[in-house]
Amino acid sequence: MAVTALKTIRLSLGVSQEGVARRTRSVSMGTIRNAESGKRVTYETAVQILEAINSLLEEADKTKIALDDLGLTLY
Repeated sequence: MAVTALKTIRLSLGVSQEGVARRTRSVSMGTIRNAESGKRVTYETAVQILEAINSLLEEADKTKIALDDLGLTLY
């Protein structure tokens, strides 16, 4: 399985898939797992994941990223 940018960023922050899912409004851990494995997600889901990741990056005093930086496959 290829390592996506999302997974690389998440691992660099030391956060689990569940930790990212909890930061979103309605994205499940399974959806995070699917997104990391390259499966397609909706734009709304991708935005929620981005918001969660950016929140974690901000807490770690790191630069926020753009949606394209996650390397997600969108519908």
